[in-house]
Amino acid sequence: MMKAFAPILIILGMGISAQAQTYQAVTSKNKTYLATVKGLTYTYKNGVITLKNNGNYDLGTVSITATSKKDPNLFGIALFEDGLDKGSEVKADVYFTTGQGIKTSEIPLNKIDQKSLVFTFDKATRAQR
Repeated sequence: MMKAFAPILIILGMGISAQAQTYQAVTSKNKTYLATVKGLTYTYKNGVITLKNNGNYDLGTVSITATSKKDPNLFGIALFEDGLDKGSEVKADVYFTTGQGIKTSEIPLNKIDQKSLVFTFDKATRAQR
């Protein structure tokens, strides 16, 4: 099993390093949350996140956040609020802001060092049917 798993990790590592952004693994210990995000994958390119649901559940809301390794005041978020059925794919723009408190302002994509972005799941809920 491990012999088959190692080449997959190498291929994934090559794909991520070519994009230069970092995709953080889920760190939650909550079994329900882990089951909800299992099978979800996403990619980022030029201000857009593509989210694929290859998991076991239809989803209600998903949000993915972005921070920067270089700019501690940069924050980005992509919201998927319309739900996402099993087996489907959806895209959302990432909304970037900078600053703190009431001095927060939107920042255009061309002002962001996209190679230093770090992405992670912020929220994922199952759909209520």
